[in-house]
Amino acid sequence: MKLLLALLLAVTGFAADVAKPHVPLAEQPLRMAKDIATFEAADQANPPPQHALLFSGASTLRLWKNVAEEMKPYPVINRGFGGSYTTEVLGYMDRITLPYHPRVVVFQCGGNDINAGDPVEAPIARIREYLARLRKENPDCAVVFVATTRAPSRKAKWEQLDEYNRQLQEIVKEGKGLWYVDINPALNLPSGEGKPGHYLKDNLHPDVAGYKAIASVLKPAVDAAWQATEAAFKGK
Repeated sequence: MKLLLALLLAVTGFAADVAKPHVPLAEQPLRMAKDIATFEAADQANPPPQHALLFSGASTLRLWKNVAEEMKPYPVINRGFGGSYTTEVLGYMDRITLPYHPRVVVFQCGGNDINAGDPVEAPIARIREYLARLRKENPDCAVVFVATTRAPSRKAKWEQLDEYNRQLQEIVKEGKGLWYVDINPALNLPSGEGKPGHYLKDNLHPDVAGYKAIASVLKPAVDAAWQATEAAFKGK
């Protein structure tokens, strides 16, 4: 009898967990405060340059160890952190975006939001807010938006990720000094599956060959954005 009761409680508890509604990310506390404090300590010990090329976003950027080499000759600040959501990139931008007064921002974030259960419109709205706040203090800054990755491990979310990328392109079409770079053809086969050797074993993050492929399609957009801001940042 006790065993039957325990089984019933276990099944009931499991069902309750499955049925638990998604809490929107905007209602969840920010995570990764330690990561941000580490950035701030590094900035204090060795202040990064003003008006540099800033990488802002989640773990695909965080794990790009040789990004400064791939983006030469531009001064690079990489502030990709954790497996961050757009709530966190937005929430911490007063500490790890705005103080640098970047000339060009490479932004990639939003896929984690969708994977966590937020609808596409939620991260898109937060990206609009990020852009508005960035341009309020730094109106001449250019932004290169990088598509979220249709990673093999997130195949169940590909439809939502595609819609996210479509809406991200709409943001770029609406404004000036904005670029959109789709890195998926560089990482994935026409079938949608990942190219051999382009992803780590997690089938989510790029491997060395994947980052090389990303650089090949991203660098031309960075070059264009940097050239477009030449007059505005001359002498700064």
